[in-house]
Amino acid sequence: MSVQPASSISDAGLATGPPGEQPARAAHSGPAAVRVRRTRVLAILVVVGCLLLVFPGLARGGGPDRPAARVTYTVQTGDTLWAIAKRSAPDRDPREVVYQLVRDNHLRGQLQPGQRLSLPAGGR
Repeated sequence: MSVQPASSISDAGLATGPPGEQPARAAHSGPAAVRVRRTRVLAILVVVGCLLLVFPGLARGGGPDRPAARVTYTVQTGDTLWAIAKRSAPDRDPREVVYQLVRDNHLRGQLQPGQRLSLPAGGR
């Protein structure tokens, strides 16, 4: 008895499935699989890039929950809320600024010299 090398996988008895059928190919071969891989890699890179752009801003506290910078102003004789509002935010409507000063400083009644007010940092 002589042993001859098998000329194909099916001759060697390693093929699976019915005789005469081609053996299954690897699922990730060919140009379509390469395109799918490239698309997945590109999608992952886009997601990572977006996260890198968003999270540093959140870590610094640049969101709307971050309190605005404030300064303290000591009321002088003759000061009025209207005058303080016009000096502290000349580009805004003084009525809005007066309302904000009253609300932020819990004011009731008249200002007293020496009283301290919390103002947005843009003004004095």
